[in-house]
Amino acid sequence: MNYYEVGVGAERYWKSAIFTYNHDKRITIGTVVKVPFGNKNKFGYIINVVNKPTYDTKPIDSVYDILIPDKTLLYADWFKKFYLASEGQVYSQFLPKNITKNSFKEEKTADYNLLDSIVLNKSQKTAVKELSETGKPSVLHGVTGSGKTRIYISIILEQIKSGKNVLFLYPEISLTSQLVNEIKRYAPVVVFHSQLKPAQKSKLWVKVAQLENPTVIMGPRSAMFLPHKNIGTIIIDESHESSFKQESEIRYNGLLAAGGLARTHKAKLIMGSATPPISESEQIIKSGGNIVCLHERAIKNESSKTVEIIDIKNRLNFKKHKLLSDKLIKSIEQSINSSQQSLLFINRRGTAKLMLCTKCDWQATCPNCDLPQTYHHDKHKLICHTCGTSSTPVSSCPACNSETALKSFGSKAIVEEVTSLFPGARIGRFDSDQSKEDSFSILYEEIKNGKIDILIGTQQIAKGLDLPLLTTVGVLNADLSTYFPDYSSDERTFQLISQVAGRVGRGHADGRVFIQTRQPNSKVLDLAVKESWHKFKDIELINRQKYDFPPFIFVAKIIIRDKSLKKAETTALKLTKELSAKTGKIKVLGPIASFIPKKSNHYYFQVHLLGKSRSNLLKVIEKLDSKYIVDIDPINML
Repeated sequence: MNYYEVGVGAERYWKSAIFTYNHDKRITIGTVVKVPFGNKNKFGYIINVVNKPTYDTKPIDSVYDILIPDKTLLYADWFKKFYLASEGQVYSQFLPKNITKNSFKEEKTADYNLLDSIVLNKSQKTAVKELSETGKPSVLHGVTGSGKTRIYISIILEQIKSGKNVLFLYPEISLTSQLVNEIKRYAPVVVFHSQLKPAQKSKLWVKVAQLENPTVIMGPRSAMFLPHKNIGTIIIDESHESSFKQESEIRYNGLLAAGGLARTHKAKLIMGSATPPISESEQIIKSGGNIVCLHERAIKNESSKTVEIIDIKNRLNFKKHKLLSDKLIKSIEQSINSSQQSLLFINRRGTAKLMLCTKCDWQATCPNCDLPQTYHHDKHKLICHTCGTSSTPVSSCPACNSETALKSFGSKAIVEEVTSLFPGARIGRFDSDQSKEDSFSILYEEIKNGKIDILIGTQQIAKGLDLPLLTTVGVLNADLSTYFPDYSSDERTFQLISQVAGRVGRGHADGRVFIQTRQPNSKVLDLAVKESWHKFKDIELINRQKYDFPPFIFVAKIIIRDKSLKKAETTALKLTKELSAKTGKIKVLGPIASFIPKKSNHYYFQVHLLGKSRSNLLKVIEKLDSKYIVDIDPINML
């Protein structure tokens, strides 16, 4: 009889998830097995061969003819330590949810000829050369329409020719159809994503583990945990997207996790975006990596783009309608009459009540963090959601003595308003409330071919898709996300405005962009419409260093939840007191009610830990009780 330590995909509350089982045959380390666990069977993998223990052991139920590659085992160990995750959670992340006989059945694939080269312009060739000159991570910063996808394909072709696999990560399913179809013309592709059925996921998991020929594996952040081998390059497209951050279970930052995977495989990491994330870009530069830039559109013709900033406070700009400016309405009419398309972007990210002046640009901000304070009616206080500093609301503006007001922003039935303004137009609404069948990705080809006249929506229509018939873009309440009470709000605003304004002027037809805002002199908006990412990055880094925000400090968010408001608050206060007395080099902020203080009948509070050393932060966190939810490297402090 042989005895084995098995890493079992157990629940979070198990302190250890390594258990000893027996089997009559010799089994190789890394082999996937199924074992009895309580009253269920769970998947695991062989971690070690051990001597017979002094206690009784259960037999391994099933042994599968599949090995988790050594590099994946190493990466799982790194991931567990980097995020202080429980063993069971990590093993669950790296194991399939089910394996059947069908998982090993090869599907017949159609024979087709792959293209073996791609034409690049001079700037793209230079970019490929600069990316290839270093094995260190790189940021590929390319303005919208500069042809980043062609650069990706050029690099993929080189990797495939050298016998290496490529992992291509994208932010979400809505961007895949166009991208996958393009890359499939040049290389074999495996596509993995969360909406696959369990049987499909298991089949792809096995397929990746058994890959023999170089292949491109494409998927969102979860594709990192497939049993990869022989990765030569990891590409992260649209790397600024917040969906690379996992916000449940193990709350990992997908960009940092991809960096760990690249180091494990000694692979090249490329983060591409028109608006690269500032913190991660700065970390790449400090580690010896480089930023490679594309400042020009790939298609050069006589089409142009004009941008106008419309002051919402000047109601003379809104004679025809309270929400859409006269110039925007006229431009939409021109687009409809020319059988072209219009896009209305609703900046709906900010929903909290804020204190603003009704005349000037003044808003209530925290004296310590220089971030907007939000109003809490139960306490009649303005509170900073980063450090907890509170102040009393004022009735008159400290800057100009005009009246102040509490504002709450939302979408307010834009579709109905637009329908009444343009009764004959075909209108499509695209946001997170839409069904899968009505989603932007499913209807993309119809939209591209002009079946919809006016597109209305939130972030998903700001993505990097090409719409040749689009000539009018209107951004409603462009500055709303700058009021969001977090250090990252200016960056999120810059990214959103840059991305949505980049939907036109891509070489197809003349484009018109109208930015409606309460802050017409905003530096963030000015730099966004000019696509001046480098200038914005430099200004943002100065401000973040001044107030001690990432990337100049490491952050962890400790979340307390309870069905009782009093108990949640008392627990948070007690934890803050204990941490403040023990942490030394770690700064403790809070406690404070979470930005969304109640979800699913639970009340949420949080405590922020800040430190110059990530390892010092981890030393404090690993001593915490497992009842707390820990978010290391959060992308915001809300």
